[in-house]
Amino acid sequence: MTSPALSVACVSGKGGVGKTTTCAALAGAFAEMGRRVLAVDCDPQSNLTSGLGLNPYQVPRTIADLLIDAEALPEQVAVSTPWDGLSLIPASPDLSAVEAEMPTTVGRELRLRDALSRGRGLDGYDVVLFDTPPNFGFHTVSALGAARSILVPLQMSGYAIKGLKELLRAYQAARQSLNPELTILGLLPTFVNLRTRFSRQMLDGLREIPSLHVFDTVIKVTVKLQETAMAGLPITAYARTSEVAEAYRGLAREILALAGGGDDG
Repeated sequence: MTSPALSVACVSGKGGVGKTTTCAALAGAFAEMGRRVLAVDCDPQSNLTSGLGLNPYQVPRTIADLLIDAEALPEQVAVSTPWDGLSLIPASPDLSAVEAEMPTTVGRELRLRDALSRGRGLDGYDVVLFDTPPNFGFHTVSALGAARSILVPLQMSGYAIKGLKELLRAYQAARQSLNPELTILGLLPTFVNLRTRFSRQMLDGLREIPSLHVFDTVIKVTVKLQETAMAGLPITAYARTSEVAEAYRGLAREILALAGGGDDG
C-alpha cells in the first residue's frame, strides 16, 4: 500500500474558527486541481458530511464502521461526492457513541490509522483531509494518529493564542505517544479583517512565533462561508469566483508547495 503525498488533519480546540469550512474548501480546491481527494469526517457533528452534499442520516456506512468493525474496509465505507475526484468517509451523529462501545485497550487511538491501511487502504488518493471535533478528545486524537500533518485554522480573537497553546500540548502528546512523524503544516488566520488594527496586530504577532509556519493566505470575514454550510457545497463550488474561493485555492497551492507536490493541477 502506498501512502498519499498529503495527509492533513484540520484541528482546533475551539468551535467556530472555520475548521470544517476549511477542510471542505481545500477538498474542493484540490479536486479542481485534478488531485484525487479523500475527505474523512471524524466529528460526530457530521458537518463535513453535510457540507459536501450528503445527509449524515442516510449514508449507508460511516467512519464508525471502520473503528468498530475490524473487517470493514475503507473502500467499502468511502462514498462519492458530487465533485469529480472527491470521495468522503462520512460521519453521522452515532459516532458520539463509538468511544463507549470500543474496548479499553492500549493503542485504541490508532484504530483509525490501522483501519485506513486495510484492503486497498489509501491507494489511489493524492490527498487525505481529516476534519476533527472542536476539542482534543478521542476522535481528534485518532485523527492525529492517522495523519501526517496538522493544519490549524486560527480565528483572529483574543482567545486564539490561548487555544494555540492547548493545541501545541495535544500535538506534542500525540507525537510522543502515537505518531512521532506528525508535523504542523502551518497556521491559517481566519475571520481576518485587515481594516482593524487588532487583526493586523494579531497577524504580526503570529508571524513572530518561532518555528511555526503561518500561511500567506488569510481568510477574511465574509457571509459567503456561512452560506456554504447551509448550501451543502464547498466555497469553491458555491461561489466559484469569489475572493474567499480564490483564497482557498491559494492555500491549496501553498500547501502543495510546502509538501513538494507542485503548484497546479
